[in-house]
Amino acid sequence: MKVFLALTISAFTFLASCSLIGSTRTAMIDTPEIPDIFEPVCIGRYQMDMPKGTKLTDGTFQSHFLKTNFSKPLSGQNRQKNWLDEIEHKRKSDAEHGAKYIHQTGEQDTLLRAIHLLFKSSEDDLKPTHMVDIFLYKDFPQVKLALGFEATSSKTNFTKSKHGDYSYLLEKFLQPLPSIAQRYKHLPWPHNQLGVCLTKDITFNTARAAEDEYLRVIYRFREKTFFQFYIQAYARDQHTELHDEISSKLGALSLFASDYFNFGGRTGKLFLSGDVYSPTATRFRWYATDAVAGSTQKPFISIEGRVDVNDFPELKGLNNIDSNAIALSLLASFQPRENGLVGTK
Repeated sequence: MKVFLALTISAFTFLASCSLIGSTRTAMIDTPEIPDIFEPVCIGRYQMDMPKGTKLTDGTFQSHFLKTNFSKPLSGQNRQKNWLDEIEHKRKSDAEHGAKYIHQTGEQDTLLRAIHLLFKSSEDDLKPTHMVDIFLYKDFPQVKLALGFEATSSKTNFTKSKHGDYSYLLEKFLQPLPSIAQRYKHLPWPHNQLGVCLTKDITFNTARAAEDEYLRVIYRFREKTFFQFYIQAYARDQHTELHDEISSKLGALSLFASDYFNFGGRTGKLFLSGDVYSPTATRFRWYATDAVAGSTQKPFISIEGRVDVNDFPELKGLNNIDSNAIALSLLASFQPRENGLVGTK
């Protein structure tokens, strides 16, 4: 695969010498072809070139108020039974407080369970809270894996004073969950399908992005190199929270060399610094500063990580190649994947 290193001069020197801090730069400088050691990896609605052999070590995704850790799928012949046993264990742990199943449905590849617990702050509490834990199971027989989901409590806790008879609200929340689960599909990467690509096997194949869409994923390569992506859509009424998120990120790194760079069609601020534990490594942090509350097309994006040139012995024979140049090259490949942003707004 043809990969070009952007800014083969020392990126740190380049940033430190910038006289126009606040300008927007796009890293698109072509250099001679390098060894075929990179490949595109899907990151939700985006993709980025990464070293071959990079491993997914952590991943969390949320949509429609259902959250899953897709980096640790259920596996083995007993994966469904193990999931059911885990849910039953959670119920039993609260059995003395009256925890019981109030919803149990599903077919072979999709199961739904809801456990109810009435919480009272005291024996004479006249306004108790109905706490409902909702769990969803989705199986992918093609790869003999499954994902377990849990609903966020903000949508499944009901106070008597505020919600009255909660059963209608609960049913309204439960009703679409099986169809949402069916959108999680086995779609081998690379592909151009709609939705959020989670792994090389599984994609949330949806035609419309939910307003609570959230993705956090970490990839690691060899000894010290890693990449962490954090992508979150903020609701229309969360302008303040979004502003605070961006301000806190930029403020915490204000002493480091930085400049504005466009990656993936988004404007953001890039920080480069040496690594405390390795003189041959670069720490990089890029934050999208053009994020818009209420937009799933322009969510907040954070890309952080470390590149150690010692993890890339294949590149040591090339001139002017250091960890800064490698980091910028990979960041420059970050882009929306084909049809990835379809259904966002």
